[in-house]
Amino acid sequence: MRSVVLAVGFAAFAVAQAEPAMRLARAYPNLVFDDNAAAVAVAPDSARRTVVALQRGQIRVLPEDKESPDAPLFLDLRERMKEEVEFEEGIHGLAFHPNFAVNRRVYLCYSQRGPRRTVLSEFIVPEGKTFQADARSERVLLECPHPLGNHWGGCIAFGPEGCLYVAIGDGGLRDDPYRLGQNLWTLHGKILRLDVDGRSAGLAYKIPADNPFGERQEMRDEIWAAGLRNPWGMSFDRETGTLWCGDVGQDSWEEINLIKPGGNYGWSEREGPLRFAARAQAPEEGGPFTDPIHCYGHDVGISVTGGFVYRGSRLPSLQGRYLFGDWGKGKLWAMSWDAASGTSRGVEEVFSNEGEVKINPTVIAPDAEGELLVFSHYPSCIFMLEEPVRLVETEVTEDAAVEALPEPGEGILPSADPVTEPDSSDAGS
Repeated sequence: MRSVVLAVGFAAFAVAQAEPAMRLARAYPNLVFDDNAAAVAVAPDSARRTVVALQRGQIRVLPEDKESPDAPLFLDLRERMKEEVEFEEGIHGLAFHPNFAVNRRVYLCYSQRGPRRTVLSEFIVPEGKTFQADARSERVLLECPHPLGNHWGGCIAFGPEGCLYVAIGDGGLRDDPYRLGQNLWTLHGKILRLDVDGRSAGLAYKIPADNPFGERQEMRDEIWAAGLRNPWGMSFDRETGTLWCGDVGQDSWEEINLIKPGGNYGWSEREGPLRFAARAQAPEEGGPFTDPIHCYGHDVGISVTGGFVYRGSRLPSLQGRYLFGDWGKGKLWAMSWDAASGTSRGVEEVFSNEGEVKINPTVIAPDAEGELLVFSHYPSCIFMLEEPVRLVETEVTEDAAVEALPEPGEGILPSADPVTEPDSSDAGS
């Protein structure tokens, strides 16, 4: 199995790197955030507004007019982040309750200091003309101590059954020094599954009865899956309900995982599909392990940004394919996969930082119509993929050219509004 994963991964990239299939253009050409986008969510009500969480505390609403330079404020937590926010600290996750149209609840996952910890909270959006969450309404659901300053994870998403899934990183530094990834008595390096509509004894949420480790000693009941390092980019396929997650690697491998209940994805006994070098001299602990559906080495990229399965209409060639990228190399890929076997059927590179437009993708997510949005690193601009214009050469004979001329007196007056072809040099500006 391991050799197959590696062979497929290398083969796919070897083919895909030859010629990126698409180009990037500014989706909101006049809108630039002075902070990094960390999460995107669409409010599931009649207005279907798209909301962006920025790392240092602002959450803003994308304007209906894509030419507008203004994004209204949805929630301001900058006071909570008043201490200096280090590279990976700040807001990490944003999700609207599936029944938001009725209960008006929205959820945030963010970091705090004093002590350093992950906070998962619920906020209320009051009814009214102004679409804003009330900061005073915060209800803290979960706090998880965080030993070091990086590998927070923090992506959150609601599953098709209505539970909230929360991805938490391994606690930081290199080599998983506290061996938390395989420790099922901690929440670090795990994906949790919570019922935010109920309460279990002593908790601000309910633990679903069908969680895989429920009521087993020396295991946290909240855990849905284990063995992750720094999960960044987690999403459900809206048609199949499959949970996808990108996991940032350390020295050798970046990986994409299909998350299943009780799955153990290996960290830090493994990195990608192979034994982790720092553990190579000791007996393997934990397992059985689930291999990534896809992985790539650091000759290709250095920090994966997980994405989503495309179900929009603008880009039919991407329909049903999983879109993801690499923050360090500025690449975007589309992966075809076999749902029956849960294996990759090939990866195509659809964009790379070789032209005028260069990105470091922090978020890859759908908008309200299911169309692709790509948020690049600070300053944060918003991009979309476009099919390139492909010129088709047609041989025109002299006779055909004569036949195409208008009859005398017909079709020779200029149009009042002449149509000109767009200048391709403006793309992405």
